[in-house]
Amino acid sequence: MPPPSRSFAILCRACGLTGHIGAPVAPETCPDCGSGDVRAHRDLFRLTIAHIDCDAFYAAVEKRDNPALAERPVIVGGGRRGVVAAACYIARRFGVRSAMPAWQALKQCSDAVVIRPRMAHYLAVSRQIRQKMHALTPLVQPLSIDEAFLDMAGTEKLHRASPAEMLHRLQGDIRREIGITVSVGLSVNKSLAKMASDQDKPDGFFVIGADEARGWLAPQPVSVLYGLGKTTVAKLHAVGISTCGDLVDADRRLVTSIVGAQGPDIINRAKGIDPRPVTPDRAAKSLSSETTFETDISRFSDLEAELETLCQTVSGRLKAAALAGLTVTVKVKTASHRIITRSRTLPAPVNKAYQLYETGHDLMRLASEKHNSFRLLGICISNFSEEHDPQIPGLTVAADDRRDKLETAIDKVHGKLGKAALQTGRQFVRKPRPPTDDDG
Repeated sequence: MPPPSRSFAILCRACGLTGHIGAPVAPETCPDCGSGDVRAHRDLFRLTIAHIDCDAFYAAVEKRDNPALAERPVIVGGGRRGVVAAACYIARRFGVRSAMPAWQALKQCSDAVVIRPRMAHYLAVSRQIRQKMHALTPLVQPLSIDEAFLDMAGTEKLHRASPAEMLHRLQGDIRREIGITVSVGLSVNKSLAKMASDQDKPDGFFVIGADEARGWLAPQPVSVLYGLGKTTVAKLHAVGISTCGDLVDADRRLVTSIVGAQGPDIINRAKGIDPRPVTPDRAAKSLSSETTFETDISRFSDLEAELETLCQTVSGRLKAAALAGLTVTVKVKTASHRIITRSRTLPAPVNKAYQLYETGHDLMRLASEKHNSFRLLGICISNFSEEHDPQIPGLTVAADDRRDKLETAIDKVHGKLGKAALQTGRQFVRKPRPPTDDDG
């Protein structure tokens, strides 16, 4: 029997109570335990599109691994000339934000603990969370290492519970078993779900139904819309378009002249309309790692040591994802901030560190010609194939290749004892400098 039309579906995040309550307005407390941590909405148990976002992910993992940091402001990234990769919520109270220059972050929060990023570790934790998402639905679309869309339509019979209930359980499982928190946005489409997850952080659960979407959006700043960058938002502000309501009412030709071809889609999102489906496991197009040096590097031998470290990082991610790539790209930034890139497409895919280094070394030499001082180095691999592809030589059968066997042994040591436990000669000679920007 369907619930009364005037009822509210209710979910108590404190005691787990679920059900329907007949009331003219949404209840603010749980009728069972009295907690104010309730979610009540007429469509709560009917909504199926979710966005899950890990809260201050890198910093949360570091605090989980080191409880002594629990009450300390933590910045992941940094370095004298680097940027903030992540900041915990304590550091954010001081105005520290991702992508902020490290010197500025430390000026605003001088007591912050600055930690070098551990991307391989964060990826491992991300995979644990992703596995739990896939236990709810096969329709999981990752956006980055720490967020994803889920389409849970049709899963009620399987789980014998609504998507809202299962998402609440997922939050609890991640908190207990993995040791971090995630925020959930639940709505009727991807755009609204993503905006919803930003409204109640950390450890939040926010719901936007179809009926109230347009009214809820109208006073919101245009910056909340999925797909608008800071430059575009500034251009909209310049012509008097500050809110989603302004955007809906604006001349379409004006909006298109600023936003471009996606103008109609952006206007629809400002109305709460977004027909895009959740696309499962969208494959990464590239993997990369880069570092901004504490002081400019002039010696080519120092660049070689840095390149080797970056190649090991990228190789580890490729192997973990069972991928290999054909196209290698090296990027350098000179002391005068000029960015130079060089690329090469190989005859066969590679994923080993020494293979990346051989090609990257040639490209780095080309990129660094006519310059003698550098502030950044990066390497990227793209044009992927799966590692088990029979056309990829030397990836699954490496017994006859001494360097393959050596790299396998090195990987095992690094996996057990960490990268500092075993270094090459060029890495040992060069004093290590922690990377300050690692874009994964």
